[in-house]
Amino acid sequence: MSDETKKRWRGLKNLVADAVVHGSAAVEKVHLATTDRTFSVLEAIPGVDVPAKPLHLIHDLSVKGVYGAIRVVTAVVSGTLDVVLDQQAATKTSEKEAGSEPSNAQASRSRDAQASRTGELKEKS
Repeated sequence: MSDETKKRWRGLKNLVADAVVHGSAAVEKVHLATTDRTFSVLEAIPGVDVPAKPLHLIHDLSVKGVYGAIRVVTAVVSGTLDVVLDQQAATKTSEKEAGSEPSNAQASRSRDAQASRTGELKEKS
């Protein structure tokens, strides 16, 4: 993979990760604001206010936990992809230093095997 291709993959990964992180934060904010209005109404009604208050707290903690988990998973996946891209780059570098690309080595072995079989066939003829 060329350096330019790696940069593009890394850029795409960063773009998607940022979209998920910022998008989930925006949706979380709207989600909490919407339910705050509903819970505010419920908490203003006598008799309903007592059970509504702890439910509001539980709801908000649950929502924050879910959106937080989305962001944590996104960070882990993003970091993992960075490691994979770095490892792939390191593998290519070490193969170049060794003097051959894996595809070239495979092609060479294939040609050698082909030549060997062709030679065997000519000897039998």
